[in-house]
Amino acid sequence: MRFTGFIAALVTAAALSVDATVATGATTKYIQCQHPVVTGVVVSHLRDVSAKTACPVALALFRWENKDGHTRELYVCKGNSPGKPVLRLHRFHGWALGLSRSRLFEMSRGASSFAVSGTDFPVICD
Repeated sequence: MRFTGFIAALVTAAALSVDATVATGATTKYIQCQHPVVTGVVVSHLRDVSAKTACPVALALFRWENKDGHTRELYVCKGNSPGKPVLRLHRFHGWALGLSRSRLFEMSRGASSFAVSGTDFPVICD
């Protein structure tokens, strides 16, 4: 009986912790945008945005980039190998694009932002 009560208390504390994290608008949770996984697109570091909003935009960016050579429209590699990625496209579907230090795409709009990682991200310049 005591053990069951302890487990229930832990579950409640974890739920409150998750709610508090979401309430602050920042989380480091990694969310697969597809089930089953096809593209490997993941959103993370959600700030004032839900996965329900972030995933369609992240998947659209992935599909667009992998179609008709759009990668060169999205970014180029500057400098010697390994080069540094430089964005050419700065807006996508109403979201501002940026690159984090870890070369993940960051998408932002107003106070909302999230990172995109997965099969094609982070950006690598060989």
